[in-house]
Amino acid sequence: MKTKQLMIPLLVLGALSIPVKALAHMVETNYFLNDELEFQTTFSNGEPLKGADVMVYSPDNPTQPWAKGVTDSQGRFSFMPDENRSGEWEVTIRKQGHGDRLTIPVGENGVEFNQISQGESADVHYAIAPGWLAGIAIAGSALLVARHRRQQG
Repeated sequence: MKTKQLMIPLLVLGALSIPVKALAHMVETNYFLNDELEFQTTFSNGEPLKGADVMVYSPDNPTQPWAKGVTDSQGRFSFMPDENRSGEWEVTIRKQGHGDRLTIPVGENGVEFNQISQGESADVHYAIAPGWLAGIAIAGSALLVARHRRQQG
């Protein structure tokens, strides 16, 4: 019976150290077409995704960035695809596990704005239980072990 009492804190401590999916707020990207194609990326709470790395890939070279940049303090980035390179342009926006991917079709008449599509957002994080919670489990285990030894001795 006493062995079972000692095992419970150890099992709790073990469970607290297993990485789990943490909830993250989503990233949303809005886009506008004026003189250039402008993107504004924000978290779902409206906070801008500032300082995110942006990579633009042309249809004829999808592995080498055609342009690189960083979102500004409002989460904005703009560029204009080369209209002589028709096909699907890819734009990736990433920062610390958050991000978005968009596909911009360019045809004979330029950017096909109504055909722009968004890929999967990157918002998965893994975390372990907070340190204070693990500390409580360790302290509880130590107290139980001490109590067990006092009762035996």
